[in-house]
Amino acid sequence: MRNRIRRVKCDEAKPFCLRCTKFGVTCDGYEPRKTKKETKPVSITHKRELAIKEQALPSVHLQPDLAFHLRVEPEDLQYFRLFKDQTTFELCGGFFDEPVWTRMVLQACHEAPCIQRIALSIAGLSRAKQANHFKDSKEPKDPHEEYALKQYVKSLREFRLFVASNGTPDPRMLLMAGLLIYCFECLQGNIDNGIQQIQSMISAFKDMRSTKQIDYRHLPGSHCNGSFEDELLTEIARLDGQLIGRVDQYDPNRATVVGISHGHLYDPFTIPSSFVDIRIARRFLEHMLHLSVPIANYNEKGERLTPSSDAPQITVEEDFIRMLRGRLAQWWISFKPHFDLACTPDGDNNFVAAVTLRVQALSASLILQTNQTMDTKQATEMWADAVLLTRRGPDMILSTCRELLDWARKVSAHRRFVKGFVFDNGIIPSLWLVLITGYKRQLTADIVEILRDIVPRREGYWDSVAILKTAEDMLAKRDKSGW
Repeated sequence: MRNRIRRVKCDEAKPFCLRCTKFGVTCDGYEPRKTKKETKPVSITHKRELAIKEQALPSVHLQPDLAFHLRVEPEDLQYFRLFKDQTTFELCGGFFDEPVWTRMVLQACHEAPCIQRIALSIAGLSRAKQANHFKDSKEPKDPHEEYALKQYVKSLREFRLFVASNGTPDPRMLLMAGLLIYCFECLQGNIDNGIQQIQSMISAFKDMRSTKQIDYRHLPGSHCNGSFEDELLTEIARLDGQLIGRVDQYDPNRATVVGISHGHLYDPFTIPSSFVDIRIARRFLEHMLHLSVPIANYNEKGERLTPSSDAPQITVEEDFIRMLRGRLAQWWISFKPHFDLACTPDGDNNFVAAVTLRVQALSASLILQTNQTMDTKQATEMWADAVLLTRRGPDMILSTCRELLDWARKVSAHRRFVKGFVFDNGIIPSLWLVLITGYKRQLTADIVEILRDIVPRREGYWDSVAILKTAEDMLAKRDKSGW
């Protein structure tokens, strides 16, 4: 080896070569002759070892040699593998069949270098945040974080070149870039900057499509396999629904945050007698969740805010509430076969997705039982809500809350439940809804226990650390003042 470094011929004498013996230096030995050229292994310095967790994850349906077609440095290639094998499934949050995250974003990385750079930055930042348990630290930046910030700056520079390039750039890449930039900014804790970025992307997309409005329809047809653009708009609509319900800036009159129109929202609809798959069931439930947003306003401390005198009065028609409760009951009847299968060993891969939808359906039922006011004194008894419950006691709201928390506890203990950053709403908004009812002390104590177990999970805007602090404060305050 020493002769090789000095670029002189070695006589390969054993145990030490004669040249090293002659010059009085330590012989490091030599490699055996190679019969064919070997590929040099790719490695990253020990300070930035990726150490991907070993877990059973669904396979990515993409050409297997895609990663090796990317024109990147060896270090970039390892981060891309991390993004492909782990980060994309974390972003899915348990819905492992969503094509935007499992296939389309990877294909976009192959087609657009700027998208690839953003993906690398998310992989590096996610790895750094996991290492630090998502805590803001004043310590020197983690090597993964330094890499992520470097790639992010490059991605923005390349994206500007992409948009300004000659010809017509693919407008769909604007949507993909907007989603990924939002994810990066959320990981950084810059939620407002992330919103501004995706608003800019939506505006540019409208300009390129020569349209003033993006009209998104929640309810799918018989199948949920849309085009690349349709799937991207679905993810953006989910993000918009999440931001509309943002606690610290909640406005029940706001129709959109990112700049899309939730079209046909109040058109009559029916629930099919059965769902083809979980994705179809999810779209129908999301439609009803969008219709059943609470009209009451709470601050980040869980305190109910009194609307100003000049604020427009919001009323909810009793017939509309009754219709939604009936549709929600039918949704559960149609979805139950998928749910039951997911609770067996054969369907375990879909357990997180199925139970997450069950928790969200129970939270919708809780909202509707209070006529969207979240005031338990306005609760009404209706048969439709009982259909969703396994065990019903004399108090419908209490039974709903208990079952919701039971399933939240079960899903958070599952091996595939992600305790890092996920893109979509999961169980945290549902826990928040139970929390703000302030209904029973034991419910609040259970929420604290569940949140402690899932920290440092983030579901887009919803941060388990912040909600946990609110829950602990509420529990201490109510214990002092009385329930």
